Amino acid sequence: MSHTSAVVKVEAAGDGLLAVTMRCCNDKTTDSVLTLHELHREDSAIDADIQAHQARIEKLHEARDHAKRHVERLLKR
Repeated sequence: MSHTSAVVKVEAAGDGLLAVTMRCCNDKTTDSVLTLHELHREDSAIDADIQAHQARIEKLHEARDHAKRHVERLLKR
């Protein structure tokens, strides 16, 4: 399964801070917040931070799914 994340919420977290909530595969249990600071940077730098965080939560979700399948094989049927 291909994991795809998206920004689901943006909030002002404080003076000069934005809290960006991202979610993988529309699964609320994967919600992860990236706090953006130094907002005076180029758009491309902000985009790079967001893309790096998205890649991280997609990788974590994939790993969780893999581990869950691995452990579920031990369930008594």
